[in-house]
Amino acid sequence: MNIHPPIAYLFVTLILAFMAASIKRSKIIDFIGEKILKGTNEKTATMKLVALSHILAPFFLSFVLISCFENWILRFKEKEKTLTLLVASAVMGSIITPFGNLRNIFISIALGKGTPTISFPAFISIMLPLWIASLFTLLAVTYFICEENVIKETNSTLEWKKTELAFSIILLFFVFGYFNVGKHYNLNLIGLIILGGVFCITFMGTEPLKAVNWWLFIPVGVCFVVFYILYFLPLPGIKLSPWIIYSAGSIGSAGFSSNLLSFILPLLNYDKSIILYSVAAGSLAGILGSYETIWIWARGRTKIKLSLMFKLFLIFLSISLIILFLRR
Repeated sequence: MNIHPPIAYLFVTLILAFMAASIKRSKIIDFIGEKILKGTNEKTATMKLVALSHILAPFFLSFVLISCFENWILRFKEKEKTLTLLVASAVMGSIITPFGNLRNIFISIALGKGTPTISFPAFISIMLPLWIASLFTLLAVTYFICEENVIKETNSTLEWKKTELAFSIILLFFVFGYFNVGKHYNLNLIGLIILGGVFCITFMGTEPLKAVNWWLFIPVGVCFVVFYILYFLPLPGIKLSPWIIYSAGSIGSAGFSSNLLSFILPLLNYDKSIILYSVAAGSLAGILGSYETIWIWARGRTKIKLSLMFKLFLIFLSISLIILFLRR
């Protein structure tokens, strides 16, 4: 069945938004964060939080993590620096799975003309070198630029909800089935909608609707507009150098956002590694680099330190280029 990529993108994002809302309601990330912040200093805590966000972000949790960051950094002296490192970790951590962020979801679906065609292990193998490099780079940067200031203590105690966490894991299992191309356990879009929808209505009710981040659907709306504007243009016939495509996806994200470019580049039928790496590096290209950085700039109480973000962008731009060059 031929399904246009924006339609599949909408429903997959909807299921993932419910999953993320359930994890947010479980408070498991807040609970772990409080354990990390207790009785330590800013440098040690930031390194642990960078690692935590990098590991959790691949499960479409960037925006849940960012909402936690904004509460945690109120107890830090170097708020802007810490927030920038944590946001960079969440953004770069999300690159390793096909459903880790809004960019990867559409690219994975669009490359298959409406259905994911890159197997889950293949996707991870493509992005693993950059994911590992970004983790160790951010840990090293954190170690050298953060100071050992004492973190403010609080008397608050948190309890996490096991039921909400279990619901989110089940929804994630359905999404995994959709992206598990060519394997025994595999769902098409209709199967995902039916299983995910029935499960949400039967076991989760309407309460998670209050926790859903509906702002996630702004890029989905933009995707519909961009896709159908370009739908009748002979984009696959345009032949450009792969490095021009890479530059457009990475450097171009500073002015057009990696989210917007992720709606266009897959339609050109270029090498998937170049598209994925360019958009991943471009997601840190300033305020407009990604929807995550736009979100922080527009709604966050603490702003990103742009000079540090730009330096991180240059570092990951260089690392991704080196990895691509070694692979060719």
